[in-house]
Amino acid sequence: MRSLIRTLLSCVALTILVSQSNAQTLSKSKTSSAVPGAQLDASKIHTWMLPPLYINGKPSKAHTQGLLVHQNGFFVTARRDDINPRRALLLWLRCNPSSQKENCNESKRAWTKIWDITPTSQPASWSGMLDHPGGFDSDGENLWIPISQSRRNSKTIVRKFSIRSLIDKGDATPTESITINDHIGAIAVSRSPKRLFGANWDTLLAYELSVDGNPMHHYERNSFIRNLPNWSVAVQDWKVHEGFLVASGLDKSSKLPAGRVRSLIQLINVKTRQITAELRLPRRASGNFTREGMAVFNEHIWLLPDDLEEENKLYLFSINELLKIGRESLRVKD
Repeated sequence: MRSLIRTLLSCVALTILVSQSNAQTLSKSKTSSAVPGAQLDASKIHTWMLPPLYINGKPSKAHTQGLLVHQNGFFVTARRDDINPRRALLLWLRCNPSSQKENCNESKRAWTKIWDITPTSQPASWSGMLDHPGGFDSDGENLWIPISQSRRNSKTIVRKFSIRSLIDKGDATPTESITINDHIGAIAVSRSPKRLFGANWDTLLAYELSVDGNPMHHYERNSFIRNLPNWSVAVQDWKVHEGFLVASGLDKSSKLPAGRVRSLIQLINVKTRQITAELRLPRRASGNFTREGMAVFNEHIWLLPDDLEEENKLYLFSINELLKIGRESLRVKD
């Protein structure tokens, strides 16, 4: 009888321990999923074609980095990889992205302009070519493009290019340059307040700079997002849109549940640095949707995930798919 009682007591104690462990696990799970999120249905994603990449009349190949969709067409940054040394490129396709009648590939069979924006000078103490243009943004009148060395812990020159000069004159002479002692893979521009947000390689650090390049703050990854201390997104491209950072990248979490996709887009309040919505994108056969360029234009999010070659595709979906997550979260709280 005593043996039976001891056995029963042991079972009860084990049950209590398992229950406590499950409760702790559930608590951690709730904490890690505190950000309102959803999964985008593949049927919501639409495709646009871009022209093939030809340089000097010959097929070429460039590694895509950043995308900006503008009322006058598409701007793309890329690193040309089919020559040595490699070169930093800025490409422009003139068309009307907001027109439902005009498919840019049907009306334009070639890129309107391709500029080599590889810096010809840099600080004497820097070694290595600046051949890696990154994700970039606009202040409405200028493009702000980071150009780095193609390695982690390297150097960057952020250059400002007048959109009017690019379009009207074909002139890619930078009007300003800012040097940063780190590899900056993406720049976003806030107009009010006037700020530059920079993400380094894998976004282990995020920078907040004044538009004249003076550092204001820099944040380690686990302190940049205030409502998600285990934030682990490697930003590939981000833009400031109506007071929010729209950040496109890959979830680098080592604890990502099996089967969960890494492609995601997050909506981050610029003033509070809190994520208000997160949208995960479906897998595709050739890789992640959010591995390179992203833009916001005409109530859509545009993605350019692949290198520029013979066939080039843009993907887009309504930005409301992201915004409604935040609205539904607020409704639940109310």
